[in-house]
Amino acid sequence: MMDYFKIYPQAIYLYPDAPRQLTGLLHYQLEQYGCFYKSRTCSVSLVKDESLGGKWSIVAQEFEAGNSTFTGFMEALNYYMIGVLGVDPFEEIERGQKASVNVHFNDVLFDVESRQIVKIPKAKSKSRLSA
Repeated sequence: MMDYFKIYPQAIYLYPDAPRQLTGLLHYQLEQYGCFYKSRTCSVSLVKDESLGGKWSIVAQEFEAGNSTFTGFMEALNYYMIGVLGVDPFEEIERGQKASVNVHFNDVLFDVESRQIVKIPKAKSKSRLSA
């Protein structure tokens, strides 16, 4: 099956906004049928749910129009930040070390088929142009 659509997360920048909430921007790039589109930005917030033991999740404020794949991308990004990178933006800010949290995603993409964030194959990561 041909990969006709890919999402490359680039970075997320988060700032304290309200109690138990961080807001910021997610930067990403889209590829469709091998054609890259200009880098995009989406407003996001991280919401902490104390009733779930302080579990947090990234919530996009806007979605790619009519694209259900973007919902899967956000779910995968949540898992990737928590389970793979071990990033807890709330903990970093609460410890007083930072006024903001910046996470950069290097050489990964959202695989539509597996619905996971995966490493970019070496051959493709070199041919990809940065915008």
